[in-house]
Amino acid sequence: MSETPVEIVAVKSVTQHPNADRLEIVKVLDTQLVAPLDCFHVGQSCVYFPPDIMIPESVADALGVKNYLKHAVYPGDSEKSQCRVGAIRLRGVPSFGFGLPLDERLGVTLGDVKVGDDVSEAFSAEKYQPPPKMRSSDAEPDHPAFHKYTNIQHYYRYASALPTGTPVRITEKIHGSNSRVGVIDGVGMAGSHNVRVKMRNANHDFSPYWLPMTDNMIQMMEFISRGVLNVIVFGEIYGSRVQSMDYGLPLTGHRVFDISVDGDYLDWEDIKTYCDLFEIATVPVLYEGPFRPELIDQYISGPTTLASPENICCDFKGREGIVITPLEETFSPVLGGRLILKAVSPDYYAEVK
Repeated sequence: MSETPVEIVAVKSVTQHPNADRLEIVKVLDTQLVAPLDCFHVGQSCVYFPPDIMIPESVADALGVKNYLKHAVYPGDSEKSQCRVGAIRLRGVPSFGFGLPLDERLGVTLGDVKVGDDVSEAFSAEKYQPPPKMRSSDAEPDHPAFHKYTNIQHYYRYASALPTGTPVRITEKIHGSNSRVGVIDGVGMAGSHNVRVKMRNANHDFSPYWLPMTDNMIQMMEFISRGVLNVIVFGEIYGSRVQSMDYGLPLTGHRVFDISVDGDYLDWEDIKTYCDLFEIATVPVLYEGPFRPELIDQYISGPTTLASPENICCDFKGREGIVITPLEETFSPVLGGRLILKAVSPDYYAEVK
């Protein structure tokens, strides 16, 4: 199953929009969308299109949603079209993606479907992938021990994976570029989420993915590895030269959010201890304590904690979202891997993404 499929969901609740007489708030999964009045009722099955799904412009046109979609390049196309589902605030209320009743207006035949079925293929839906920012000539061969970071799932789809009361850290999700630096079999390595990269490219320019490999970072990794263990430090490179959000930085910054030792992720207390010892910055912690579902809405939006608004040059001065991780590493049978979830701000979807 894809991370964000178009799927059949059941309507959990329908309430009147507080600021609009002709709109209502529809709860599906563990998220919500704003819809015209009387389109949905509790218990009804519908098709849910989440943010970051792309559908062909022709399909969007047939569904009557084209004007609500963002521009992107649909796979196989050469130019941008209105094909990408997003999120927005409608009269002050967040609306994540959109839903459609199971009726003739869909324009496709779904057959005998039930709640939980992935119907992405019926709508030619694809997950949005940001365009690559590096050339193949910049890449180094993969190393099996220099593994990628966890593929983080959305809270709205897997809320059941995180029991109430679980001790967690909620950190600010930074709009930058995922990075990893490591010492593998005694050799220094660096890369993006997907690609291990050379220190210098074909033009002899220094790769930004090697910038976190400072003297302090090298000393910390050597201290952790004790000359034997493989260590990977995962973080986010951010700033004016990375993405559209500058965070008040003229160049770039780096924040650590996880450390892996021989393939096992460390507990947050150990990560903080190592990073504090070697004076390496970590991602901002917004909350630490027992998890409650209402914390998602409390922390998902708001100003970034990385810079004061007056120091930020870009128009959007909020946070991208949040990441929720247990204080102690935990296996989730629901996720089939480590327990870690994310939630993206509707303001970020609307103004930046």
